[in-house]
Amino acid sequence: MPDIKIQRVVSPPDTLVEAAVALMVAAMADDAGMHAMCGGDDTIAHHLSRAWINEGIKWGEFWTAEENDQLVGFMSWMPPGVEQTIQKDERARVNRHFHEALSEEGRTYLASTLVQEFPKLLAESLGPTGKQDGWWLRIAMVRKGWQGKGIGRKLLEPVRRKASERGESIACSTTTALNVEIYRKLGFELRGSRTMCSRWGEWPLYVLSLRA
Repeated sequence: MPDIKIQRVVSPPDTLVEAAVALMVAAMADDAGMHAMCGGDDTIAHHLSRAWINEGIKWGEFWTAEENDQLVGFMSWMPPGVEQTIQKDERARVNRHFHEALSEEGRTYLASTLVQEFPKLLAESLGPTGKQDGWWLRIAMVRKGWQGKGIGRKLLEPVRRKASERGESIACSTTTALNVEIYRKLGFELRGSRTMCSRWGEWPLYVLSLRA
């Protein structure tokens, strides 16, 4: 195991946020789900990544893994009960640059997918309030070259321990079968899946949960 520093960062500097954005964009460069959510325009993936990362920083918990001051992984969490308290206008401000860059067709698709189809899959997989009642792992990234070294497990541990002490659940979604197997090794169980359709191609969506 490399000498990895795991910490929660409450107010990350812009340099750290941008390092996380770059890591996420690189990790999801060939991801069909990311491609569809960007309306088929991969050049705006950095806007989507930055918006999602900033949501986690603003309303959730942002945990990083660093080796020699280099970001090698991070996790972004939404704590129980927080998601439903976020005002639409506040979320819109965080997502403004992404939505401005997204095509009209892309906006329509994103609204139908995230507002309608995704919640349906969550309800089928976790129950009607499954995402709100537990810890939601919004983003989990480990830099290529550092994967397979236990960094994901170390990043997961602080929230897993907290959830276990409080009797709270943990759940997440992913867009690749490979990630499903990685999550299973961390103790997650596959709860549901669906093939999402778009004019830019089909992509898989999986929902998993963990008994903390």
